[in-house]
Amino acid sequence: MSPSRINGHELWLIFPFFFVGMWVFVSFVISRMGWNAFATRYPAETRPTGTAYNSPSTWFGFFLARYGNVVRVIFTEAGVYFYPLFLFRAFHRPFLVPWESVRRVERQKVLFSSRYRVDIEDEAGEIHVILPLRVEQDLLKYKITKRTKG
Repeated sequence: MSPSRINGHELWLIFPFFFVGMWVFVSFVISRMGWNAFATRYPAETRPTGTAYNSPSTWFGFFLARYGNVVRVIFTEAGVYFYPLFLFRAFHRPFLVPWESVRRVERQKVLFSSRYRVDIEDEAGEIHVILPLRVEQDLLKYKITKRTKG
């Protein structure tokens, strides 16, 4: 048997390192497609109090920078706070976008359900966030349910 051949048992030893390496690489690349620009412009040192809502879909203006069920959102007096779930935090620092950057908040009817869509746009880029109807209380609290800008 040639010393350069790798058997199946050795592959299983290598696979976890390969998987983690790919996870870190992909996280880095995706973070540079939008998340990093907002995290750099609007850094948030501490997580604010308030209800955290899971976003079934969040994307950053580019179809490859799409996050499904991994982004959490908290509405605050200062703006909208974003952070990822634990396994997706590599290269994804939390950030707080001010209300002035929110361009549109609208309730949408999709098939047999309803949801809210929040669109954010400024010099850092674009964020489009889908949220469950449960966010309505916080949206009313900050009086932004009818907000539409330019």
